Amino acid sequence: MQTRGKNVIVIVNGWYSGRYLAPAFVGHGYECIHVSSTEKTSRFGYNPLDYIANFSLERSSLSELLARLHAYSVKAIIPGCESGVVLADLLSDNFAVPRNDAATTSARRNKFQMIEALRKTGVPSMRQFASQSLSDLLTWYSESELGTVIFKPTMGARSDGVVLCSSNNDIIAAFSENHGKTNVTGVVNTEFVIQERLQGEELMVNSVSCEGDHFITDMWIGVGGLEDRISTDEYAELVMRRTEIFEKVERYVLDTLDALGIRNGAAHCEVMLTVNGPRLIECGARLSGAQLFAAVEEAQGYSQLSVTVETVLNPRQFRWRANALRASRQEGLRFVYMCSNRAGHVVNNPDLSPFAELATLERMIVFPEIGDYLPKTHDSAGRPGYAFLLSSDNQALERDYVRFRELESKMFQRLLDA
Repeated sequence: MQTRGKNVIVIVNGWYSGRYLAPAFVGHGYECIHVSSTEKTSRFGYNPLDYIANFSLERSSLSELLARLHAYSVKAIIPGCESGVVLADLLSDNFAVPRNDAATTSARRNKFQMIEALRKTGVPSMRQFASQSLSDLLTWYSESELGTVIFKPTMGARSDGVVLCSSNNDIIAAFSENHGKTNVTGVVNTEFVIQERLQGEELMVNSVSCEGDHFITDMWIGVGGLEDRISTDEYAELVMRRTEIFEKVERYVLDTLDALGIRNGAAHCEVMLTVNGPRLIECGARLSGAQLFAAVEEAQGYSQLSVTVETVLNPRQFRWRANALRASRQEGLRFVYMCSNRAGHVVNNPDLSPFAELATLERMIVFPEIGDYLPKTHDSAGRPGYAFLLSSDNQALERDYVRFRELESKMFQRLLDA
């Protein structure tokens, strides 16, 4: 059987949470093509069987890749993860598909340029400076009188290369450690940004946009963590709609999305709610990276993934659908970041059976496998797994959370014990 229609969805670097996109579209009767910007794929990669074709930019020139894609009737081009944002924008600019302007891609990918885009449009933002020169970075830091700052590669992702610095020596060490290193997105670090360290409550905000109209699909507030570490929250709680914090942060994120030129597709914003109001930490023009969407579906009847798919397939219903979803019921959902207090090589597969006693456990995933090296958890890049606890009973959530940590500690100990 052969078919032909405007039904092909192109997914660029469909790894991490992007691996869920193709099965969702295929389930609606559409066909998908995978494009990778690099031959190096994620361990949490795509299933080639989900796609009718797989193309790599490293195996062909951009013009050759475009020619191959123009042989199909393309309906949408979507980045699967952070490393696919630039290429997805570039490809989309050559097709009649919903897209974000490729001329402003840097504001959605470069960690310095995105904060500059907010400043230029009058959206409240943090102080910062970027350079490829260590001496320039040190000069700005000394003159800023900021004390503790965040140092990061401008083209990085997650916590890779992100360092908390409180002195010139800290910055020198961070620069030396990361300059010339290939980061998790496959980009060689040459430019770095120093940003003021924001204080307050950290929130993760997921959204979907359609021709400049935005809908916040879910919002999370981080709980716990260490003062001298980055991204060490113990868990995140789903923020309920119609609460003061949701509405305050929502207004800010809508302005942020406009400032960054995000008109179509998913976005994941990290925001600090400071005493002076919300401030953007950074934003990715793609799905939330660490997410088990089925748990969010159970909690509120939809997720960023399902809204993204629905928007691509039926953009005319976007506003009506968003208004309807705002009124839907939400249950309490706790997104638990798993943590290993030990390090070593994994010699046993994880045994998840003891967790069956937890009535609120909705979803759980553990990454390490036999032969892997399990590092001691100290930031988001090294988290060995995730879990979601679901209940409208806050006491039940807290009780199961405490028990979860006890079982988790024993599980990781068994992984490493011969």
